[in-house]
Amino acid sequence: MRSLAILLSLFLGALAQHGSEWTYSEGALDQKHWPDHYPSCGGQRQSPINIQRKMVRYNPTLKRLNLIGYEAQKGTFPMTNNGHTVQIQLPPTMHMTTRDGQVYIAEQMHFHWGGGSSDMSGSEHTIDGSRSMIEIHVVHYNSKYKSYDIAKDAPDGLAVLAALCEAHNAENIYYTDFISHLQNIMYPGQSTTLTGLDIRDMLPRNLHDYYTYLGSLTTPPCSENVRWFLLAETFKLSMEQIWTLENRLFNHQNETLRNDYRMIQPLNRRVVEANFKSHPSSDCK
Repeated sequence: MRSLAILLSLFLGALAQHGSEWTYSEGALDQKHWPDHYPSCGGQRQSPINIQRKMVRYNPTLKRLNLIGYEAQKGTFPMTNNGHTVQIQLPPTMHMTTRDGQVYIAEQMHFHWGGGSSDMSGSEHTIDGSRSMIEIHVVHYNSKYKSYDIAKDAPDGLAVLAALCEAHNAENIYYTDFISHLQNIMYPGQSTTLTGLDIRDMLPRNLHDYYTYLGSLTTPPCSENVRWFLLAETFKLSMEQIWTLENRLFNHQNETLRNDYRMIQPLNRRVVEANFKSHPSSDCK
């Protein structure tokens, strides 16, 4: 019995240090202390970063991303409050091909937002020090691996297509269904189902221009195996839609889920590249 008690104690201790117990701003395992339990979080190739446009290197060999299955799809798509964000599971029929011909299969998409009284904006990446309202991440894994679970630990395993959101005075109708389902997943662990999904229309119109760099996951374990593709153009939501996302969900501490973004990480010796010469116009949704 004593051995069982010891094992149980160790198990519970591990749970206290990992999984759902990490936070962004509260407790013993807030983001300042992530490296204490997740060593990669203190690495030299971390994300997110601040993109200084004058320091971005234009690379004419960067081709347009080939996005397959991003248009309207029928079916059911699980949508979950995991205590840190809202996440939508994606079908393997969605994939992204990069300039070198590498195919990345979509796994899930999720969001980062603000909402706190001290900082209304909540994107993870910033442009010239400016933080956007929301950031969407479409997470993919390298098709050379049989599954996401295998790829997430591989040095070339992951790719994320990201986009930033700004406020607009009109409702974005492509987000209406998503926003309406938030009331069904108010608490961590709750799930609902979207019937049909059109990620293409949830992203900016311009899917051609992007910044790219080598980085990491922005949540523990902060694995440094992510190829980032941040779209240069933003998409837009109404202030009411943004307010709903900032105030509808709760985290593991039974508090309103807000400011679920990681602080900017040092660029170190990395170079950010772009496939366009000048910043595109803000003709956004």
